[in-house]
Amino acid sequence: MDKELRTYLIEKCRNWMLPEEVKALGQIELKESEIYSAEKSKFAQNKMELVYGIGDEKTDELVSLGKEKLSNKIAERLLKENSGIVNRCPKCEKLARTPKAKQCKYCGHKWFEENNTNE
Repeated sequence: MDKELRTYLIEKCRNWMLPEEVKALGQIELKESEIYSAEKSKFAQNKMELVYGIGDEKTDELVSLGKEKLSNKIAERLLKENSGIVNRCPKCEKLARTPKAKQCKYCGHKWFEENNTNE
């Protein structure tokens, strides 16, 4: 799978992800940031653990894969289980900005007008 498609699926299709996948990605990003390593109050630390599923068996198992493998695994599952999730421009075949976009960011083609004329 190419990087552009994987990035599209991970960034634009979170609604289709499982809760533990969202938490695992968040946990990896949190641990990469300075926020997690800074001294936090007990309350803030507990809240971060709840939000990002730290200590949850399923989430921790996904985190152990690492960001690259986890992203690939999620993207492959999303493609397999959601056939219409990838939105491509009907004119140039490049990825649209989002799964619901109706205008191409590359060639400017608008296909929301096509849908209205066919009705």
